This record gives sequence, structure tokens and C-alpha cells, in this order.
Amino acid sequence: MANWASTSYRIEGSESDLKKVYDVIDNFVTGKSKPVLEDASKEWEGNIVKALGASDEQLKESYLRGFIEEYELDGDVIRINAEEAWGATDFRHILGNLMPELTIYYIVEEAGCDVFATNDIDGKYFPERYLVDAYVKDADFYEYFETKGQMKDFVSSLIGKEDFTDEDIEAWNEEHEDDDSYIYVHEFLYVE
Repeated sequence: MANWASTSYRIEGSESDLKKVYDVIDNFVTGKSKPVLEDASKEWEGNIVKALGASDEQLKESYLRGFIEEYELDGDVIRINAEEAWGATDFRHILGNLMPELTIYYIVEEAGCDVFATNDIDGKYFPERYLVDAYVKDADFYEYFETKGQMKDFVSSLIGKEDFTDEDIEAWNEEHEDDDSYIYVHEFLYVE
């Protein structure tokens, strides 16, 4: 069974290109268009790229295990939230090849395989650079931070130590294993 990643996309382009992509997504998700494969879900990302011109060979050779959960056309950007197996799929690559005038930003999170990545190097849509997932003193935390300093201040408040290393966090986790407390710090990597 797959570990499901949360992937968010922000797609920029001309008004006509964005409307074209949005309408294709909307037609499949709302059931106005039938999935391109008999056994495919209406939310499958493959429907979108196939309807926009992807070849059967592109579909076959690409990793497309993702499903649209939410989508909206918000002025000059399409916002998509998807659930994708193991990490980001080839959806953005195929869409970008089919419509090279689009700019596609994304961020992906999958804690099971420690996949935390984005191509939004300037933080235009996804400024978060760190995620702290913690359970401390019967309180859950799932906090995003834009800077290392912000993350370190927060973790310091949890472990009671101002200057700490990754090894200090590991030691803290081992010390608190019996009370089910934990602190995990994830850094978003920059990828294409």
C-alpha cells in the first residue's frame, strides 16, 4: 500500500491557458467528462494530461498515481491540492511539456518516506522551509516556518534548550520515548 503525499500546485499562465486547464479538471471531477481509462477515477491526474494532449505512450511511461482533491481558479493562478503516492508524480512535468508557457510551482509532503520538497525557490507561493511535527506535554504541533531561526526558536521552546543540534533532538526523543512525546524537524529541499 502506498504512502500518500500531500502535494499542492500553483499554476500561472495566460487567462486562456488557465481556463483551459481548469475546465478540463472541472469537467472530470464533476463527472461532465468520463475518465480516459475505463477503470480510472474521475479525480486521476492522468485524465487531465490526456485530455490536454498527452499520448498513450506518455501516460504509460510516466508515474501518475495522483488524485485531485481540491482545485480552484483564483484570478491569475490555478490552485490544486492533490494526493499522490510516495511523493510528487510526473503530472507537473507532463503538463509543463504539453503547455510550456505555464509556470508550475509545487510543494510536496510525505512523512513516511521523509519527502519534503518544493521547486518554489523564491517562496512566491510556498514560503515554508521547515516543518516541525511534534507531540509534547499532551499537545500536538504541526508548524511551518519560513526561516531556520524561526524553527530553532520554536524547537528551543519545546526542548528547553536554546542552542541544539540534530543529535540533541534525537536524544530528547529517546528520553521521552516512554511518554510518547516526539519532535521531528523536516526541511523542504529545493528540486526541479
